[in-house]
Amino acid sequence: MKAKVLGQSYQRFDVRKETGLNSAVRIMATDTVCPRPRRTDRVRGMAQTQTTLVRVASLLTAGTIVLAGCAVPFTTVGQGPAAEPTVAAKTSTSQSRPEAVVRRGTVQDSIKVIGRVISSQEADLYFKTTNRLRGIFVETGQEVKAGQVMAEQETGDLLTRIAKAKATVENAQINLDKARAKGVLDETADDASAFQTSQISLDQTRIALEKLQHGPQDADVKTAEAGIAQAVAGLEKARVDLATKEAQLAAKQADLAYKLTGSSPEAITAAQADIETRRIAYERSRAGVRPEDIQTAEVKLEQAKTKLTQLRDAPPVKAEDIANAQLAVQAAEIKIDQARAATAGSPAQREADVRTAQINLEQARNKVTSLQNQAANPWDVRLAEQAVSAAENDLAKTKIVNQFDIQTAKVALDLAVAKLEFLQRGPNELEVNALRNEISSLLLAIESAKLAIPSSEAAVTAAQAKLEAVQRGPNELDLRDQQAKIEKAQLDVEKARATLEVERQKLSANRAATSYDAQALDKDVEKARLDLEQLEANFNDARIIAPFDGKITKVTGKSGDNVQAFTPVISISSPANMLINAQINEADMPKLAIGQRALISLDAFPGQTINGSVITLPSSVVTQQGVVADKNTKIQVEWTRAGAQLGMNARVQIVVERKDGVLLVPTQAIRTVGKRRFVEYMDGNVKRSRNVEVGITTDVETEIVSGLDEGMAILAGT
Repeated sequence: MKAKVLGQSYQRFDVRKETGLNSAVRIMATDTVCPRPRRTDRVRGMAQTQTTLVRVASLLTAGTIVLAGCAVPFTTVGQGPAAEPTVAAKTSTSQSRPEAVVRRGTVQDSIKVIGRVISSQEADLYFKTTNRLRGIFVETGQEVKAGQVMAEQETGDLLTRIAKAKATVENAQINLDKARAKGVLDETADDASAFQTSQISLDQTRIALEKLQHGPQDADVKTAEAGIAQAVAGLEKARVDLATKEAQLAAKQADLAYKLTGSSPEAITAAQADIETRRIAYERSRAGVRPEDIQTAEVKLEQAKTKLTQLRDAPPVKAEDIANAQLAVQAAEIKIDQARAATAGSPAQREADVRTAQINLEQARNKVTSLQNQAANPWDVRLAEQAVSAAENDLAKTKIVNQFDIQTAKVALDLAVAKLEFLQRGPNELEVNALRNEISSLLLAIESAKLAIPSSEAAVTAAQAKLEAVQRGPNELDLRDQQAKIEKAQLDVEKARATLEVERQKLSANRAATSYDAQALDKDVEKARLDLEQLEANFNDARIIAPFDGKITKVTGKSGDNVQAFTPVISISSPANMLINAQINEADMPKLAIGQRALISLDAFPGQTINGSVITLPSSVVTQQGVVADKNTKIQVEWTRAGAQLGMNARVQIVVERKDGVLLVPTQAIRTVGKRRFVEYMDGNVKRSRNVEVGITTDVETEIVSGLDEGMAILAGT
């Protein structure tokens, strides 16, 4: 029995009078005729109808009630003709559900949440000891700098104890440094040097004895001869110095006599002639450029250019010609050797052959020289170029009046005039006295030079005696004297060795003692440092210092309060790098990934969307109560301008996935039955379905991976 025909629906029966049966039948008809369009509701309605029929059958004893499509009328007990149902107008499914066209476009899956502006650096600061609070030096909203003291506990005399501990550390370190310096200092260096010197002296005396025993050596003889030559040279130098000083004395005495006797007429005449020559040169330089000088300079320039042209235009000499000429020289040299070594013929003939070979050799050499001279030498060309440049410069100078040359000629003329005036005036007293002083100095120098000659002669005699002694060799007395020197040198070595050994033993003993003292002092330094570090740690534990630049967000407590250790007193946040913190639903957490783009809107920036990116993901936090899910997600923001404040709310849209050029349908058009996903469409008047594979799904649109074609019309909505 069907309660509904596909595509048709009917209204309830309109019955004027109802009995118990009519009521039951109406209930049955209502549940059967007007079910919900869903398949599960139709099945449920069928079951309810069957239950109702059983109940009616228990009350009725008459026949069977047949219902066919809710179109068969029935008669109630004790009533007149049955009431006719009102039939509703027939409506098609395609008219009741809108259609949508499968289109190609862009789909974007995103997570939308409300976030809050936070700081990338936040810290809850506390004391590490339980003590009375001395004071809090900041307040909520205040900006602080890194290292700033924000709160302190009562510390008593802790600062005084820290200062004493620092002094103790410094004193202990000084004592340790002294001990180490004393242990490192090696005072045996002088003794070791004395020992090495005595050994060297002993070796030298032994070598000297061996030389005496072996007699005169060639080197000693040559040294003695060199000493004689040096002494003779010194004697000659002394004699030359004496002769030189005597000559200088004679010149000065003659000059003095000349000045005292006055100038001769010849000197005055020569001075006058020199003045006339200088005057002519001066007048010529003032007169300017002379044509003959320019002509002379031009001739020199042409000569230099001609020589340069000849060098450049000289015919090149072939390298093979020079090589052949050199081979001819070698061949001539071989013929000379052959002629000299020949034994055939008479001596006169052999001598003539040698002479001919020599002439041929000279001719071959002259040919090589001639060929080499014919080749243009680059250096000669360079010199010729420089000569041309110099001639050009001389010509240019000749054409230009040089004021410096005029001035030079004027100075030379003035000097000549001054010389004539000096000759005519005669010497003055100062010049005569200066010459007399120079003569006196030369007389003293001559006496010293005379005394140096006997000394030089004595040096020559001593050098000759030394040479004779070297050539004669040592005598018995010399050998005994040298042996005595060796014995004394050996005693010096033994004494130096003993002294060095004693000093080294002392140094070793001192170092051992110093090492022990240094170890003890090192422990004292370490203990003092530990005490100081402990006191400084206690002092730092009694202070709260800003770990970074930031703003105070919370302050708890006041002066005089007893603050427990590790209880937060001050909260600080850094506004230098503000982030967005958002709490993500557990269902959306698997979609998140580091680096995903976020679009952020704040009331502080109306109409502006700020870009951001996900930098941290939700995680699990282990607490005393167990594992707690942390839903917080941190988003790095690309702030475009200032204005955001800590604690502001922000609307965040995290782009999970985006695809371009995909097939899209309305999300409400997708039907799901079990694991099956499908869409419905009209094939003429027949409704059909088609399975689809979906991708990204949003509240509005869904990506179709497979199953549909672009432009296809499907049923959308319910």
